Amino acid sequence: MTQPAVYFIVLNYNNASDTIDCVRSIEALNYTNYQIVLVDNLSKDDSAKVLQEHFPQYPFIQTGENQGYAAGNNVGIDYAMNQGAAYICILNNDVLVAPDFLDILVDYAETHGKVGVLGPRICTYEDAQVLESAGSVVNFNKGQVTRLYHQAKEEAVAGKVIPCDYVGGACMLLKTDVIREVGMIPENYFLFYEENEWCVTIKKAGYDIFCVADAKVIHKGSASINKVSGLSEYFMYRNLIVFMKRNGTLKNRLIFYPYILLFAIKSGFTKKNGWRFMGYFKDGITGANKYTGKL
Repeated sequence: MTQPAVYFIVLNYNNASDTIDCVRSIEALNYTNYQIVLVDNLSKDDSAKVLQEHFPQYPFIQTGENQGYAAGNNVGIDYAMNQGAAYICILNNDVLVAPDFLDILVDYAETHGKVGVLGPRICTYEDAQVLESAGSVVNFNKGQVTRLYHQAKEEAVAGKVIPCDYVGGACMLLKTDVIREVGMIPENYFLFYEENEWCVTIKKAGYDIFCVADAKVIHKGSASINKVSGLSEYFMYRNLIVFMKRNGTLKNRLIFYPYILLFAIKSGFTKKNGWRFMGYFKDGITGANKYTGKL
């Protein structure tokens, strides 16, 4: 049986060393019909030069501007679809893949009908037998995201196919036909929550989201994000507001907005520099992004 063509989109920003490790793990796959597309989000270091020297055999795309996770990956997705990819695998550059993970995911997608997005179990780099997540669910009233099986031993999910609201953006497998139907990754976020909304849109189109837990990847945790103080916190809170504004029902928002506003006010009085949370709330409501042009 002919293997469908899978295109990996690996996005780099100032972190060539992790990208090299990621690509090397892909090259050790049992699955053979794949292509790797390297996308650089206008790194400020020598990443572009290093990656092209290490991997001249793979397509390399320079975005020319750092517009975030979604925009960078969308450049790669567009290229891959124009090359005839059957599947797209979005893979963070700080992820290492198990040799059989892609065989497992593609086999499931090929043998089950309305699959929209599949993800593997994601294990921690510190202990590769401990789960970071096996899919996630969203409480749309409180805007709370729960990672399923977080910090459980990986044996807890052996053999399981787990329905969920979304799989982590660190590793997502989709058929290109699904992307053509629902559109690319939403670019309203810059960082965090874009994969949540993408999966919500895909579910609304009638497709299923699953973690196929026998497939495994290991996630280091983003070195690029952690280099900028406050970046992760800002976008986690700001983008939660954006996500709920765009995807919650009227009932959800009537419950959520007072809840998160009270949290911001309480933080202002009880936390050191706590009024920053009010700023996150304001930027989420207005769509402002204080990091525009700064990264």
